[in-house]
Amino acid sequence: MRCINCGRELPPDTAECPFCLEKEFRKNDNKKERRKIYVTLSICCLVLAIIVAVVLIFMPDTSFQRSMENADGSYALASLCEESPVEAGDSRYQLRLLDAIDDIENRYNEQTCGYNQTVTALRQIHSADNPVVRDRAEEVWSNVESMRFYQLLKSKRTDNGKAELIWNADVAAAAESIADEYDAVGLDYQQNAEKLIKNLLPDIDSVTVATLINTVNAQDALVKYEEDSAPSKGTDLLFGEDITVAGVDAVYNDKSGLWSFFILTAVK
Repeated sequence: MRCINCGRELPPDTAECPFCLEKEFRKNDNKKERRKIYVTLSICCLVLAIIVAVVLIFMPDTSFQRSMENADGSYALASLCEESPVEAGDSRYQLRLLDAIDDIENRYNEQTCGYNQTVTALRQIHSADNPVVRDRAEEVWSNVESMRFYQLLKSKRTDNGKAELIWNADVAAAAESIADEYDAVGLDYQQNAEKLIKNLLPDIDSVTVATLINTVNAQDALVKYEEDSAPSKGTDLLFGEDITVAGVDAVYNDKSGLWSFFILTAVK
């Protein structure tokens, strides 16, 4: 008797062809092997895709890194911070950006760089996604705006024939303390302002405080005072005849992008 599938002679009393069964078993084994290979390849491809994705996400942008390394000076670094704030916030660039801030500050103090260029560079570095860099940039920026306000006020007083105004370190320190109080508690700072002044300036009489909230910059703050504050208060806190010393501090609001100025003037 022969198998109707393969045509081979079947052993006596055989219900199924052993040759066909063996071939089917071999075919099934081959299918299982191929299936294992496909599963293994699929897993390998998935793992490789995950690795590539992780590398692309977490690997530093080499083009940005080259730009940072090749940046020609502090102002070029500042421009890169504005273009790529997240990449610039990487901790690897922190020391270099802090050095750039110091350089910008020194150039401004030495009058080798003007106000507009200085403020632009500090604003750009301030955009870097690094809290240490942002705090330092804001600190220097605040000093620049404060000194700018003082210079504008002093110049205007001179033009108006008023007594010369002198920057006083103690008065400036008191202005900074009041600004810090405002930064911490908002408009409630006024409750402690008088106490702070008495504690910090015990030897100076007739200290007055002018507060200019939410202004674009020092120039805008002085214009705002001239247009709005003095007439409504009925007294001139910044252009009074007897004023001889002053100190200024400024607080930046990250959300609004505006400055608040705290100006202390006194007779000494």
